[in-house]
Amino acid sequence: MPRPVRRSNQPQSLTSLSSEVINRILSNLDWRSLLRLRLVCKCLRSAIDESIPAQYAIELAVAGMEDGARSQLTTASRLALLKERNTCWDELKWGETRDLPPLQFDIMWGFCGGIFAHSGPPGALRLYRLPSQYRNIKPDSWRLPILSDADDFAIDPAQDLLAIVEKPVLITTHNNTKSHVRIRIHLRSVTTGQVHPSVIDGIRIIHHHLDVQCHLVDLSLQISGNFLGVLFAAQGEGSIPELTVWNWKKGELILTRSSSEIATFAFLTSSLMLVGTVKNETNSKVAEPRLFVLDVSKPSTIKVTLTSDYVCVFGFPSFDRTVSPVDIVIRSDPSPGWKPNPESHIPFSITRERQLFLITAQVEEKKKHVSYDLFAPANTLLSHVTALPPQTSRCVINWDTWGPTGTRFLKSLPHSQIWTGYVFGSKFILLVTSPRGATGQPSQTIQMWDFNHLAMKRAAALGFEKEHVRRVNDATVVKDKVFVKTIRTSLPYSITTRTLPPRSPEEPAFTDVMCGEDTIFLILY
Repeated sequence: MPRPVRRSNQPQSLTSLSSEVINRILSNLDWRSLLRLRLVCKCLRSAIDESIPAQYAIELAVAGMEDGARSQLTTASRLALLKERNTCWDELKWGETRDLPPLQFDIMWGFCGGIFAHSGPPGALRLYRLPSQYRNIKPDSWRLPILSDADDFAIDPAQDLLAIVEKPVLITTHNNTKSHVRIRIHLRSVTTGQVHPSVIDGIRIIHHHLDVQCHLVDLSLQISGNFLGVLFAAQGEGSIPELTVWNWKKGELILTRSSSEIATFAFLTSSLMLVGTVKNETNSKVAEPRLFVLDVSKPSTIKVTLTSDYVCVFGFPSFDRTVSPVDIVIRSDPSPGWKPNPESHIPFSITRERQLFLITAQVEEKKKHVSYDLFAPANTLLSHVTALPPQTSRCVINWDTWGPTGTRFLKSLPHSQIWTGYVFGSKFILLVTSPRGATGQPSQTIQMWDFNHLAMKRAAALGFEKEHVRRVNDATVVKDKVFVKTIRTSLPYSITTRTLPPRSPEEPAFTDVMCGEDTIFLILY
């Protein structure tokens, strides 16, 4: 008769398991769990440090990237590419330079998902796919026929979407009592220029009309997943800006807000929008820009005012009563609904969890315009939105509640009002031009401001100090008289600097700079 096996009542520790089992466990943990587990003991720290999947997960998190699910590369190869890419960004070191044809000042243009598109000859659009040696993206260029009367466009290469807006047309009636402006938006493929294959029920054009009497309309378009948002601002006297959102695949109207205060917008999440306004009411004690959060998850065909229905509103620092807010602009890229085309098989791409919003507010004081930049990560805004009780509406979140520790506020830096792709992910790029030197040409320097807190924490923990990198942890203090009180903000960030090679006297200096996931775009015009 066999002897019974004695079983110990003592639970086994994780470190008593085989290395194969430990590695399998590690491969199923997220980066937060891995970093916590690494602090438990030397054995687990060594196991994590020697595990390629664990190191890849941590490196992705620190870089603000996410894995490409359909990549055919091994994890080890992806980790090596990712480290090389991160080193190049840390050093602002580019491996390849390409020149695109000269651009006209008055062109239509778009820059999204590594593709730069601009209008060329009448009725044509020229597109360039910018290369990435780290993500195995090959350069390409092609031309598409578009409407000869196109007024603006937006692209989303991940969805192969090209949205083209015809020039608005004023439709008059016999007595002009019901005149309106006709809007038509064509939904095409970025690669072929044909009707987009994802639109349903034969929807080829989104039809809309504006209740205004002037056909001159300024447009601002943004795409986020299934949503297409357009801000219409007619130039006629008494015209009121209108913000409209559609589900472009269904041609379904999702939201329409009309208000004289609306100046700018951006998508905050797949279901929330951020709308910037300029508040300047004559009966208000103080005047200040504001950021409204709208819920786009509940479709409505009814046009209402902005203030009639919103989740919450974020206040700005209070301006003095002698100051008049003039404008507000929100910049952020890519949209929260953006994700790479799965057919591209790229090894990794930027995560949507590290979105940075740059909000620029312009005010007038004594007939002079002054601008201020507010750097606000999406997480700062969302932490306050998600903390609200369910079904909350019209909640006011004052500046002192959300701004001082979660943002950076300072006098505006010299970024372009035309080439607006200066924010990507958690990065803000800046071109600094000094006075002309002995060669007759100014010295030009690129600054990359990065609000990636994980990368800063790791650099500080490892004691990384580099001449061209400055970490900013001290508070920024703004004491300008245009504000009611002193403003202190302390969101940490780093600045990486690189001086551009000198140009000959015959070569003009660069005028602007933009950045993408793998690209720094220097512009001459």
